[in-house]
Parts: sequence; structure tokens; C-alpha cells
Amino acid sequence: MAALVAASLSGAAYAAPEAFLSRFDGQWAGSGTVQRNAKDNHHRVSCTANGQSGATRVSIDGTCRAAIIFSRKIGADLTLDPATGTYTGTYIGSKIGPARLAGKRQGDAIHLVITWPQDVNGDRESQMTITNAGDGSFAVRIDDEVEPGGPVTTTTDISFAQR
Repeated sequence: MAALVAASLSGAAYAAPEAFLSRFDGQWAGSGTVQRNAKDNHHRVSCTANGQSGATRVSIDGTCRAAIIFSRKIGADLTLDPATGTYTGTYIGSKIGPARLAGKRQGDAIHLVITWPQDVNGDRESQMTITNAGDGSFAVRIDDEVEPGGPVTTTTDISFAQR
């Protein structure tokens, strides 16, 4: 009991991996903004997605649309290595093709580095955060330097609710 209380006070206690990943199961609808490149404005998007999980894996597949401007398939496949606590996988959502994901979970969020297959906004890396507090919603945010050496900008910010 003392160990549980100590873990709770230190912030180390949170949902076990399988319970956390199962939060993404089901059908989702969302909206938010996407900036496709450094020269583009942010576009309002509406999205739908389906999530499926296992003990150490989660897959989210869907589509986002910005009125008649564009429609794009989106998705993330992540696998957890329980020995290291590292999540690795693939992100689909850019017109340049699938990108690699790698990172770790902290509480209700998975913080990932996106490694693009070619330069995006002057480099090959961005940061993705997927947050799910278990309340029937989750959010995806991508942050990037839209110009090399420039300020970090949120290029994708989408919130989903379970349908």
C-alpha cells in the first residue's frame, strides 16, 4: 500500500499500457487545423478515424478533409516495447509518404519524434504528441520549425471525440 501511495504522489502511477492503448478503440470524429507547408495558411479540417488496439499495439486509420481544398488519409501504427517503454511505428498524413515515429509515453500523452522520408519545412524531423486522458476524446498535435532555425509552430492540431 505504501508503494502505491508513493507512486501516486510521485506522478509515476498511470494507466497500464494495455489499458491506455485500449482508450483509442472505436470510431472517432474530430476537427481542428492543419498547415500543409511553411507557405500555406492553416486550414480547418474535419476528420473521421477508427482505432484498434492490442496489448502493446495501437492502430488509428482515418481521413481528414478541408472543404474542397484537400482530402488526405491519416493514420498511426504504434508498437510498444515493454522492456524499454519506447513506442515505434509509422505515421501517414503527409503527401510525401509514410514517416517513422519513435518516442515515449508520459502519463496520458505519447511524445514522438516524426522522421519524414524527405525534407519538410527544411528538415526531416517534427514532434508529435498524442494525448488521451480516457474521457472519450483524444488529440493529435504536430509541432515543427516551419523555417530552419525559426520558431516552433503547431502545424497540426486536431481533437477527436468518440462516436
